[in-house]
Amino acid sequence: MGVVDYDKKIRWIRNGHYVINFIIILFISIIISETTLRICGKFEAREFLERAQYLPLIPWQVPVFCVLLMIIFAISNLVKSKFSLTQPVLIRILCVFDLIIGVSISYYLNLSYKGILLLIIANMILYIKEQRSRIIFIIISLIIYSFFDYDVISIKLNMFSINEYIDFYPDVQRLYIYSIKNVFTSLNEVGFIAFIFMLLQGEISENQAIKKLNSKLEITADELRTANEKLEEYARESEEIAKMKERNRLAREIHDILGHTLTSITMGIEACLAIFPIDVEKAKCQLEKILDTSKKGLLDVRRSVRELKVDTQKDYSLIKSIQNLTEDINECTDTVVKLEIVGEVMKLKNDEKQTIFRIIQESITNSMRHGKAKHIDVNIEFDYYKINIHIVDDGIGCETIKSGFGLTHMQERVDMLKGSIHYEAIKNKGFETKVSIPVRWGDAYD
Repeated sequence: MGVVDYDKKIRWIRNGHYVINFIIILFISIIISETTLRICGKFEAREFLERAQYLPLIPWQVPVFCVLLMIIFAISNLVKSKFSLTQPVLIRILCVFDLIIGVSISYYLNLSYKGILLLIIANMILYIKEQRSRIIFIIISLIIYSFFDYDVISIKLNMFSINEYIDFYPDVQRLYIYSIKNVFTSLNEVGFIAFIFMLLQGEISENQAIKKLNSKLEITADELRTANEKLEEYARESEEIAKMKERNRLAREIHDILGHTLTSITMGIEACLAIFPIDVEKAKCQLEKILDTSKKGLLDVRRSVRELKVDTQKDYSLIKSIQNLTEDINECTDTVVKLEIVGEVMKLKNDEKQTIFRIIQESITNSMRHGKAKHIDVNIEFDYYKINIHIVDDGIGCETIKSGFGLTHMQERVDMLKGSIHYEAIKNKGFETKVSIPVRWGDAYD
């Protein structure tokens, strides 16, 4: 059962408790008023006053005053329910006011009923939130409840007991009156006990709910702690993986740049040595081109080392970079590279540009270094769904393709773009590389 259900039950019990008090107070006040009028009607007032030894209130005033005080008490309860959480000082003032109302009603009834004080104590328990103030008010109320009694007060004050009013009636009527009074008095006490029981039950249930929630929070905290430890471990692993990827990236960059540059220089120097005895000026011009290639390679290496996280091709057009690459080969070496572009050039992301450029660069380098090729054909086809790269040379080929550092990194680059790469080689008939990379559509074309 939720806290809301307990609040609803407590509200119903309190409302029933108030109704019971209203009925019994109205009933006793009517008995006192009606009995007084009957006494006066039978001309027994003198005897009655001599027995009472004090002047009672005017008969109609007793029920009227009691009903008015109960209405004021109800209004006080409404105000307390509205401001119980925001105005603690006002709540204390109203509780003092309730005590005055309860004492006044009991006095008007000749101290014949003090059950209204139980309802006032219930309100104090419910509305006064500060523990110390609540205890003080309850103690004061219990003292008043204990001593504000007819048997105690009548020692000092001459008052007419409710039993003496009831004794004025015949036996049968007297029996009914006593029965009604006792039943409602018992119902008032049962209502107070039920209120205390439900209040305690609500507190117990709330404490159990808090304990259950705390237990869940502890379990959740343990799970979060475990998850946090796993996340920290994952972060460490991710950091190591990132470092490993960066090292591999740097290794690929240096391998591609140095491998291509050194191959170009080697091939160029070999060509120079061949033409040097024949044409010194041409050999000198060739050496200048080789020097320029060497400087470009050195700049590329420095850029790769300095900017590990920056693609070397990000500031360049892909096609222009490939054209420069093939022109350098054609100028510095005896190898002839033919470049063919098919289809409309697409706008590609940096990683796609980097992969395409490095595959072509590595393939040309391998053809020159290992294949001793004199002619290399590079075909790039821009299809609607993919980019096809076809590189074929007239080198010495090989019987068995062994994946070394260069081929392995080419495969890794293609795999990262979810593409495919295939090699074909026949001894003395050249080497062929076929690459297919799916298109990740951009917003425009180059």
